[in-house]
Amino acid sequence: MTLSHPMDHFFVQHYVFVGRAREWISFGAQPGTAIRGAIYHALIELFSPNDPIPNMPLDPVRQLLEAEDETNPRGRNIPRAFTVEPPPPNARYGNGQRFEFGLSLFGNALMMAPYLFRAVHHVSQHGVGQGRGRFELERVAEYNPLNRTRRDVMHHGRVFIPRLHVSHRRIVRETAMRSTDRILVNFLSPTRLIEGGKLVRIPHLGTLLRRLIERAQSLVENYSTDAVHIPSQTDWRAEWERIGEIGDAIQREGMLFERTEWLDVTSFSQKRGKGSPIGGFVGRAGWRIPQREVVQWLMWGQSLHVGKNTPKGDGYFILE
Repeated sequence: MTLSHPMDHFFVQHYVFVGRAREWISFGAQPGTAIRGAIYHALIELFSPNDPIPNMPLDPVRQLLEAEDETNPRGRNIPRAFTVEPPPPNARYGNGQRFEFGLSLFGNALMMAPYLFRAVHHVSQHGVGQGRGRFELERVAEYNPLNRTRRDVMHHGRVFIPRLHVSHRRIVRETAMRSTDRILVNFLSPTRLIEGGKLVRIPHLGTLLRRLIERAQSLVENYSTDAVHIPSQTDWRAEWERIGEIGDAIQREGMLFERTEWLDVTSFSQKRGKGSPIGGFVGRAGWRIPQREVVQWLMWGQSLHVGKNTPKGDGYFILE
């Protein structure tokens, strides 16, 4: 079946958690690793394997953080159903200071939000970051990066149904309202891209788009709520080639500026007993992009992240 766009039947829900520090909270070069790790341990302590929420899956750790599929053609490990939108690198918050971070859920994982809310509350009581600083969870908001809209979904004990999810229909609408083809991308967390087996140390639009479409395909195939309308491998390959070639041409002819730096970060895994590099480039880059279909993919990238280590917050960027 040929669709008008491969992402037509996919959705992303973004949440922002607003906290007030009760003691010093100190993050390292990639705060997403600390947040992801704290949530991982909170989910294990709260739910695995004996405390399910009624009418919800039994093991949220496996659903969200340890997803595996022996039949997956891209490898046993499949993309995680969520990402972290972390605070700035090396951020520190003193007693009484507010801070925030984001968590995003993909496709059918949207129903896992109650688990994450309870896990974040648990983290607030037991601490996060270097020194395990505790905080008061003041509110949870939903967030739409397309137009920067924010709306409370949990505040003062009241809970509201979310309605600001990202969909392709909304992306098309936002793209149509843009008045310029000058696209500025702010890479807020380390973005680690591979092309031909080698690290790409500065933003390259063609590479970014190819890695983004590969990630989108894997997320759609694993988490779409509409199994009937999943694009074929042929459709994905055609989109990958077409958009990637346009990106390569724009990189040659339409790049406006590049002001990024490489940030070296190492993440230590207790499970493997060793560290692994999760660094990448951060900063800003700009291109002149008249093709709206390319802008639409970059808008999707704001929600999906791109490149390696996305569950830990890597590959997070916004359009300015």
